[in-house]
Amino acid sequence: MNRVDWNGLPLENAPHILPANLRETIFDYLPPPVPITPVIEDFAHKYLNGQITGPDYAAMQAAAFIRPRSQDSHQKRRNTFRQRVAEAEAEGFVIPGIFRELVETDAYVDRLHHNTIWLQMPEELWQLPSDRSLLVFLAFTEGQGCCNWHLLLARDGSHSMVSCEYPFGLRSIWPGSLPDYSKWTVDRCAGSIEEWLYHYFLESAEHDRRYIERLRPYHQSGLSG
Repeated sequence: MNRVDWNGLPLENAPHILPANLRETIFDYLPPPVPITPVIEDFAHKYLNGQITGPDYAAMQAAAFIRPRSQDSHQKRRNTFRQRVAEAEAEGFVIPGIFRELVETDAYVDRLHHNTIWLQMPEELWQLPSDRSLLVFLAFTEGQGCCNWHLLLARDGSHSMVSCEYPFGLRSIWPGSLPDYSKWTVDRCAGSIEEWLYHYFLESAEHDRRYIERLRPYHQSGLSG
């Protein structure tokens, strides 16, 4: 597997300076909570129900992205994750504690509002075609279907992050027979989940700033952030 940076660009000439003690401090880099106002609730409701008006479209979309997920959505994510974790552990693999804490903490998940890269739980676990002693565990997908990011798990308890154009473990997106995924190109994109999350959190925070700017004109007293 080739070494690339977190979003698929060549790493060789890119700066790659990470904070010290990142494993202990990674959640300090989560985007700060966004206050949910009645305007945001109203805009999100209209956007999600197709009541979209021309000049307000960007603000409505921003509101829909930053609105907290429903309790049913949180519960479904946790249930699916726990099932996949149990399956991985039964095969002798270890899910990194940082990823478990992120997925299991609703308040953390509700602070992730990236425009195109979203947390995604796998429907099933697949082995890495080039080395079937390794397990790929889907973690994030790109909304336009351009890339997917997975935990790569080894039986010695170690892990790294890999990227692939296609998602391992989402059988339902192929209604017919499964494709020949032995030919998929898989790139190593980060040495650990915390390294990958550091970049993801920073980019998500930048997206939040853009959403707030879109929504600020609709608040008479302003909008913090």
